[in-house]
Amino acid sequence: MAEEVKINDSELNEVTGGAGGWQKYAKGNFVNYGNYIVYTVASGDVLSGIALRFGVSVGQIQAWNNIQNPDFIRVGQKLTIYPTYIR
Repeated sequence: MAEEVKINDSELNEVTGGAGGWQKYAKGNFVNYGNYIVYTVASGDVLSGIALRFGVSVGQIQAWNNIQNPDFIRVGQKLTIYPTYIR
């Protein structure tokens, strides 16, 4: 598994989209399972945008989902994401 990313409150203010407070800012089709979510890729999504919404890196999403090419995701594809942060 990829390294866990933790950020503090001062870092939250520097990140567009509210990374770390992903529940408030995340848009799209996802199911929250507690310590991870399953996000369904929608038309127009790119990994960098999904990563920003949930406060994680593109590399983490790739590792968690065995994605070889970050430029190729499909509409309807299910992505497991572990959004983490320090409150």
